Amino acid sequence: MLMFGSLRASGHRKCSCLLVARRSSSTSSSTHNPPSVSLDFHRDASLAILTLCNAQRRNALTYSMMHQLDAHVNTLHEWSRDISQNSARVLILTGSGGSFCAGLDIKQDDDKDVLQDGREMTQHMSRVTNCIQALPVLSVAAIDGNAIGGGAELSTCTDLVVLSRQSTIKFVHASRGASPGWGGGRRLQKRVGRRKALRMLLLGESVFGEEEAEQLDYADYVAEEGESSLDAAMRLVVDPILNLPCSQSVRAIKRVVSVADGDEDVIDTASGRLRDVATDAT
Repeated sequence: MLMFGSLRASGHRKCSCLLVARRSSSTSSSTHNPPSVSLDFHRDASLAILTLCNAQRRNALTYSMMHQLDAHVNTLHEWSRDISQNSARVLILTGSGGSFCAGLDIKQDDDKDVLQDGREMTQHMSRVTNCIQALPVLSVAAIDGNAIGGGAELSTCTDLVVLSRQSTIKFVHASRGASPGWGGGRRLQKRVGRRKALRMLLLGESVFGEEEAEQLDYADYVAEEGESSLDAAMRLVVDPILNLPCSQSVRAIKRVVSVADGDEDVIDTASGRLRDVATDAT
């Protein structure tokens, strides 16, 4: 059995400081550390934080990072279904070094990889993003800096989005002769509506943190001036959710809303397992 409570922080301030320090150290030591994805558990394993770490390339995804994401998502599934602990409530998806994810860094890995086949990569990342969406806990994307291309798609697979004032979300697929293949097109349409989704996907219309601060559209929350998206997510989402009396209510409400939104095909509650959803090439 995995011990999800092995890494704990006793309070919001301690947890936030730990994360900021870890994010800063990853930036300064990025020349020594290979690209990676980290998964940490805090607050007596009620909070999971999934962090993209490839600061030199603004956290663009390498093949190895995609494999690590897949492995971590399997761990998150086990964590969220662990009846013995029954404390899982919130997942935060974020990036290190002041950026979220600048798409793909597929030249980074020299070794041959099965994901070098475009279809294999699409199916792999579609499964990963579908599984994040289907987790029974509340999921939040905390976005500093750029979320470009594949990073923009990642921002669609969480329940909520928190932006910093300096963040930008931009789908660049059409300008490169492609279309979102990880389920981002379908999720984007649900988030912003058909017309705005078409403008974002085909005309390159971007989302800017400063503009969202004036009138929320894509995002659910925008950080205060000088505040990171991670600290804002802790303050605006994590603390209120962790103050709720029962973790089961979080799961029940997530399920009710998912079914009402037409996502019941993603969540197989009968077996407690995540379905392998067909690749979305919209």
